[in-house]
Amino acid sequence: MNKYAMALVLFLLVLITPMVCRAQCSEGAIICETFGRGPTGPLAQGLTNFRYVAKSCPDDGEYNVMDTVAGSCHGEAWHALREDHTPNDVRGNMVVVNASYQPSEFYSQKVAGLCPGVVYEFSLWALNLNRILQAGACDDYSLRNPIIAMRIELPDGTLIREVVQPAVSRSATPIWTPLSMQFSIPTSGNDIVVKLINKGLGGCGNDLVIDDISFRPIHPVLSIQFPGSSVSETTVCADTRLTLTVGADPGYINPVYLWQQSQDNINWTPVPNGNQITYVINPVRAGRTYYRLRNTQSINAAAVGSAQCSSVSNVLIVNGRPDSPFSLGDDMPLCQGLTKVLGKKDSWPTGTSFLWSDQSTNSSLAVANPGSYWLETNLNGCTYRDTIEVIDQNCRLSDIYVPDAFSPNGDAYNDQFLVSHEGTFTTYAFRVYDRWGSVIFFSQRADIGWDGMYHNRPCSEDVYAWTVDYSVVDQTSKEAHFVRSGRVLLVR
Repeated sequence: MNKYAMALVLFLLVLITPMVCRAQCSEGAIICETFGRGPTGPLAQGLTNFRYVAKSCPDDGEYNVMDTVAGSCHGEAWHALREDHTPNDVRGNMVVVNASYQPSEFYSQKVAGLCPGVVYEFSLWALNLNRILQAGACDDYSLRNPIIAMRIELPDGTLIREVVQPAVSRSATPIWTPLSMQFSIPTSGNDIVVKLINKGLGGCGNDLVIDDISFRPIHPVLSIQFPGSSVSETTVCADTRLTLTVGADPGYINPVYLWQQSQDNINWTPVPNGNQITYVINPVRAGRTYYRLRNTQSINAAAVGSAQCSSVSNVLIVNGRPDSPFSLGDDMPLCQGLTKVLGKKDSWPTGTSFLWSDQSTNSSLAVANPGSYWLETNLNGCTYRDTIEVIDQNCRLSDIYVPDAFSPNGDAYNDQFLVSHEGTFTTYAFRVYDRWGSVIFFSQRADIGWDGMYHNRPCSEDVYAWTVDYSVVDQTSKEAHFVRSGRVLLVR
């Protein structure tokens, strides 16, 4: 195995234990191996068959993890490196490898849990340690350069893709070279095997440094916009409606969607019912809110919120200008001859103006007649409106309605003998008597009436007497007591 083995072994370590990207890895990397900083030791046992040596100039088949490389190695055949691939990365480490002699597959590892159908990029930075030298006795004057094949397979050995990288050539001064490949996992699974093959020979040359290994998904571009506008930020009145929609870049074709919102552009949460191509903010909230969209192929629907499996759009900013929200409450009854006040509130935001349906501009309105009333507030140009229906109500407490006939024949019409009143009973006792004065029905609930039965048997057609003893609360919150009686005809 050669130098790449060790580099990709660390890639394996990151696959097993995800790390935070700390250096120059690809943007959006889900795996980023930089080899850390400061003193270190060998790689974990079993990850490579290269021989670890704690010395500054490894020999053939050996490797070390270091933050600098001495220019005196192997008769000054190597470049001197003062730092790793990341500029100003103080004591940042890199992997230094002196290649083995024969070409071979030096890395093979199964990677599970990826997203089918998604394109991935695997990349790293490599530097040829060998300086440009005059021809000498080594291998008939043929100095070798590293040639790396990157191979992706399914677990059963089916080839997904292989890329043989161009040889990393020598240079007069140290030059880092990016190596990368892209592949897509078939929709039949989400596990792959990553293999690296060194096709170059060791012995004379083929000495490398590796750093900043990266593995990331490459999603299609997804954009969102305010309809008919190219701006990324807008200011509208709070408590209004605002539509967001997909822009010119649609992301995945025939996807599932996930709209998200944030108060700080860092922590994102799904919006309610945000799984369509458009999203209607209703209502816009006061203050600043950030919005973005994710989408992915339907096969990855369960992972649409994952950065690995979904495209993520640009961010739109919505600034909700504060208004003066309120509520007139539910529709209300109004007793004849009385007046009620609408819009009464302890406090309104400073600067609020008012306009009622009768064009008055006070903060409250006294109404004495039934009808539809609305109030519109205005605060710095932002309006808010609410409407209420005032319903005429007979509040004469002595008035009840009792039908003079009913027909309990099961046709769902007039099947029960009920006492009705426009107010609310505080006490209630309703009795029905037969012609001999015996009580055949009794109820203390106004919503339970007589169904024409006695002892589970239907009563005959006849005239029956009734009495109702009840109390109600009047407009002044005083309780009044009444007793009423009459007769009803039962018809079958």
